[in-house]
Amino acid sequence: MRQDTQWKRDQSGKWTRVDTSAKPIVSQPPTLRRPVPIPVVSFRIRTGKPITGIAAQTKLAAIASGNTIGVHKGPDSRPLLISAVSTITGLMLTQSGVLASLKDGHLCEYDIATGRIRLSSPDLGGTPLGQPVATQDGWIVTLESGSIIAVTGKFAPKWRFIPPSGTFGFQAATSVGRGVYVPGESTLYRLDAVSGLVNWSVDLGDRGCVSPTVTAGLAIAAATGGGISCLDATTGKLRWRIGPDVTGTATWTGLTAAGLSLVAGTQQGDVVCIHRETGRLEWVRTGLGRLMFPPAGDVKHGCAVVFVQDTDAGIPAEVLGLDLRSGRTMWRARVGNLDAAPVLTGDRLWIASTTGTLYAFDYG
Repeated sequence: MRQDTQWKRDQSGKWTRVDTSAKPIVSQPPTLRRPVPIPVVSFRIRTGKPITGIAAQTKLAAIASGNTIGVHKGPDSRPLLISAVSTITGLMLTQSGVLASLKDGHLCEYDIATGRIRLSSPDLGGTPLGQPVATQDGWIVTLESGSIIAVTGKFAPKWRFIPPSGTFGFQAATSVGRGVYVPGESTLYRLDAVSGLVNWSVDLGDRGCVSPTVTAGLAIAAATGGGISCLDATTGKLRWRIGPDVTGTATWTGLTAAGLSLVAGTQQGDVVCIHRETGRLEWVRTGLGRLMFPPAGDVKHGCAVVFVQDTDAGIPAEVLGLDLRSGRTMWRARVGNLDAAPVLTGDRLWIASTTGTLYAFDYG
């Protein structure tokens, strides 16, 4: 290595040699982190029927099979079984009940202790898409047609929104504060939760707009062919955008915020992690298999939970925990195929399979 010598005075006024030759960069040793505990199955319950919907709290899970709701509190407790008048398309747990979206176009809330109907809505004019979303004074329901219905806490209709283009949306709306964020076919709309009026709309680039994630004053959405866009949640002004070339041609399944990280998955088996504030790409994982649902962000344990399901390629269905800092696989668990997204509640991960098994994974 070539030596370049220069001279400079030291504190005493004497001239001394200074070596300015190039020196190899020595990386700092990685900061030691406490190993993330591997979740283990604390209990599993076999219902014998395919499970198509799940809602959960820390010690309680409600599952849907056809027109039947099962409320489970643990492996040793007898489940509460509730029969609905129609096929259940979405579930949500409220403070004292189970709120179900029904295929015949109604909402029904059942008492969690007795199973009796507490409230029932009028006909909403279409089949609800998944579970309703809570607002400050009621609920937002996305219909399969793309229309958005706002109802009060007593299920009285308030307003209806139909995307101006007349085209259907792909996934459900998101509600935070006074804003209702509606993914149209290629456009993200922000509605006023009280009046239903459009505050702003932004073209995301292409079809396939998925449900946005709204956090820390940002609305973050993705569209196939349009990449991922981060907007000011109040004004709609673009903060940053990552183009679709991040993973090639990608069909986004959803995205989630986990602290300062934003994690998104694709049906092509890619998972990307982006810095929420700057849009900087942190890492990319590819070739995982088909991702059917949005990832779940587990900030407490420093991982993103993704479900991989690709039976055509011979890859067994499994749940992976990916390190939020590096993207490496921290743990994996084999499960059956799913029709409902896994639910993360604190230290417990709930998974319900199409084979009729309800899993409760706990971190050790």
